[in-house]
Amino acid sequence: MLRETVSTISHDLRNSLSVIVVSARMLMRSVPQEGSGRRQLESITRAADEINQLAQDLVDAMSIESGSLKIGKGAHEVEPILDKAIALVGPTVALKPLEIAKELPHDVPPIACDRDRIVQVLATLLGNAMRFTPKGGRITVRAEVSGTDARFSISDTGPGIASEMRPLLFARHAPARRPLGQGMGLAAFVTKGIVEAHGGTIWVESSPGQGSTFFFTIPAAGLSVRAPETERA
Repeated sequence: MLRETVSTISHDLRNSLSVIVVSARMLMRSVPQEGSGRRQLESITRAADEINQLAQDLVDAMSIESGSLKIGKGAHEVEPILDKAIALVGPTVALKPLEIAKELPHDVPPIACDRDRIVQVLATLLGNAMRFTPKGGRITVRAEVSGTDARFSISDTGPGIASEMRPLLFARHAPARRPLGQGMGLAAFVTKGIVEAHGGTIWVESSPGQGSTFFFTIPAAGLSVRAPETERA
């Protein structure tokens, strides 16, 4: 009953948010690029998008906890997935501004995944990296072969995460007070659930003052010859 209630509330909330977003974007068409109200309209659309994602995260979190998260499986090339995730965060990147670099060797095989869900994971991790990376910083998105998997990583030049905080990053119930750079709250729990539903793993490597790198693996699709698994640093 709780899961159905959350799903219903989320659906109704997202319907109302869609009206806000559409209206704000229509107004932006009539406002000059450097107009006084442009920044406010952009803030409205960003906030509405964040609330919309939170509503979806609530539904996904309930599904993960109950073991009913639906994951499709198909063979998908990695590069279009990376490109889609980068495009989703592109407008925010331009506003900050930041540099996003993509590194993709030619030997990375297709992966067995739900394409939209992996885009969601990457966009969430990119959004988190952008939140804690200062203006002029750099975020690097990589994909590489790791044993029978493709290993993805998102590195930033932000403040880093203290060792005692890293185990809390993917918890369902985050502490009430999260120090700068500690994590993504509910979105991190959902991200972990999506990765594990694919048969992958997710973790973070970080040191205060030296940035953070989030890693996750997804099984390759039909790869007959694979490179040896790289040891985690």
